[in-house]
Amino acid sequence: MNIENLLEKTLTKPQYKAIKILGDQFHKTGTRAFLVGGTIRDLLLEREVSDIDIIVESDPWNLVHKFDPKYQIEVISNSQFNTCKIKFLGQAVDLAMARKEVYPASGALPEVTSSSIEEDLGRRDFSINALAACINPPNWGEVLDLNRGLQDLQSKHVRILHAGSFKDDPTRIFRCMRYSGRLGFALEDDTKTQLLNDLTYLTLLSGVRITNELVKIFSEKSLNSILDLMDQFKVLEHIHSGFPKGSEFSKRKKLLKDIRIPTPEFVFYVLISLIESDQRLDLIKRLDLGNKLSKFGTDLNCIELLEVSSSRSEIFKQLTEVSEIAISVAEAYVSKELRSNLKLFVNELKTISLCIDGEDLMGIGIPQGPKIGDILSKILTHMIDSGPKSKSGQIRMAKKFFCDS
Repeated sequence: MNIENLLEKTLTKPQYKAIKILGDQFHKTGTRAFLVGGTIRDLLLEREVSDIDIIVESDPWNLVHKFDPKYQIEVISNSQFNTCKIKFLGQAVDLAMARKEVYPASGALPEVTSSSIEEDLGRRDFSINALAACINPPNWGEVLDLNRGLQDLQSKHVRILHAGSFKDDPTRIFRCMRYSGRLGFALEDDTKTQLLNDLTYLTLLSGVRITNELVKIFSEKSLNSILDLMDQFKVLEHIHSGFPKGSEFSKRKKLLKDIRIPTPEFVFYVLISLIESDQRLDLIKRLDLGNKLSKFGTDLNCIELLEVSSSRSEIFKQLTEVSEIAISVAEAYVSKELRSNLKLFVNELKTISLCIDGEDLMGIGIPQGPKIGDILSKILTHMIDSGPKSKSGQIRMAKKFFCDS
């Protein structure tokens, strides 16, 4: 099969030009080069190609330095696995050496050695990502399919390449959910069985690796479908037992549509809010989310403990140290009555402040000492319960509290 026409039809003109020249330059070094993985998958599905992934049968870091000097190449990054990201003719391109992988233990990072493109395709996660198309001029556009990937694209299946795939790399479970939800593909029967059997291997992943996968999932346009799959296959509860399940999860998942928080940590704010309050800090520790999100989890718990019948001063006292982000998230799922208390705090109570200080009190004859702080606290509490006062009104209250003491 040759996809020369599809390459020209589906790629943007800048993408096509960059790939064409890269293929020519690699060919001149005597190296076979291929578009691989998601690039070919999306091309064949005639979807927009956002990532250009190229495999070469040599170290790409060495090859790019052999290109014709007239081509300016910006090397953005270079990794321990003989991969590098470059910018060429305005296009971001991921280059990788064809490789074999050996996993010393389930969930561990692989040990990598160089290989042929054929061996490289055999170590990949799913058949639909184990496709390649040559970009060397003599074989431009020729598809290499050694794992029935074209057949699975046709039948709309996500299929692993061997029975130990999820055990070797449990992050493939997350990717399986992503591809199934994004493409609308079903899990092939043996893949489904193997995934359900291998869910326990998720416990071997570090918190950092799990969070990286969750960030990718939460950036997907088909997030809702992916989360439904994760609930259906019990993926979330194998990350942490505190996640809600079934109908409760569907109800709480509405948070994802309702909350609009412009922050890269949005995914974790939502995840933490889905967890039952007595297990939030344990989840934060499991995913290694750090002090900022630990504070957020504590703040949510504080909000949920607020009694609906609390007085204005009680609301102020309980929420005064709570972050705005925690209040924004909580407003999406707490009861209507508790939401009213949150709005009261944000719109009114939080804005009430003293416009006098200790010097003002000493100026009216109140001696320096602990009584100054006590009187200021009483004034603030009184205003929170009864409404704000002008500076002169606060001075009169200070005199009264001093006389009464």
